[in-house]
Amino acid sequence: MIGPQLADENLIESFRMHARWQEPAELHERDGMLMIAGCNSRPGLYRNCALRLDPSVPAGKAFEQAMRFFGSRERGFTLVTRKRFDEDMEKLLADASIFPRGSAPCMIINRELEPAPLPEGVYTVAITDQEQLRDSVQVNMEAYPRLGMAAEEVAAFFQHGDRVMGDSVSGLVAYKDGVPLATAMTYVTGPSAGIYWVGTVAAAERQGLAGACTRLAVNAGFERGARVVTLQASPFGLPVYQRLGFQNYDGLSFYFFGRSQVS
Repeated sequence: MIGPQLADENLIESFRMHARWQEPAELHERDGMLMIAGCNSRPGLYRNCALRLDPSVPAGKAFEQAMRFFGSRERGFTLVTRKRFDEDMEKLLADASIFPRGSAPCMIINRELEPAPLPEGVYTVAITDQEQLRDSVQVNMEAYPRLGMAAEEVAAFFQHGDRVMGDSVSGLVAYKDGVPLATAMTYVTGPSAGIYWVGTVAAAERQGLAGACTRLAVNAGFERGARVVTLQASPFGLPVYQRLGFQNYDGLSFYFFGRSQVS
C-alpha cells in the first residue's frame, strides 16, 4: 500500500531531521542501519538510537552493528523496531529475554480535517520566527516530562533554532493573553507529512487544544502537497488522534540498552 510506504519515508526522515538539529551529533547510515549518536550520552528516541532501514539485513547482524557502534562510543542506546518489518529482530531479542520498554502506534490519515473551534480568548499563530519557536519549545518542555522526557532533553533538540526553521518544518502555537498553551509541528518530505512535537501545558489540558492544533498541522501538510499525513502516538495522544480519524498502520517498539550492556 502506497500510504504506509510514504508514511515510513517520513518517519525515517524524521530521524535524520532530529540528528541535524542536535549539536554535536553523528548520523551513521551503513549496511541497512541508521544510527544516531546524539548531543549527550542518554539513550532516547532521536538521540542515541538505532533503526534498521533494510529488513533484508539479518537481525543478528543488524543488532551486532548497533552494539558495536554505541559500544565504541561508550554510551547506551535505544533500538527502535517496526512491527511490519522487524518481527525477526523482536524474536531475536525475546529469545534473549530482552523485551521492549515502550511502544507507539504509527498512524495515518489521507484527508484534510475541519478546523475545530477554539476556547474563548484562545488563538493560534504560525511559527515564523525564533520567538514563536521558543514558545513552542516552552510548551513541550512542560508537556513532555509527563511522557518521560525531561525538559532539558526537549530543549536540546532546539538549541539551534535556525536549523529547525531552515528545515521543511511548519508549526503553530496556541495562545491566550499572550501565554503559549499548546503547539504542533508539521514536517513535509515530498508526498508525505508527519506531525511531531504536539504538546499542551498542564493548565490548558482537556480544552481540546491538542486536537485543534493537530487538525491545523494536518491541513498544513496537505496544503504543502502531502498525499498522506502520519504520526506516532503517545498514550495521551492516541484517543485524540483516533477521534480525528487517524488509522493504525504499524507500531514501534523501543528497546533500551544501558552503557554497561554495550561496553
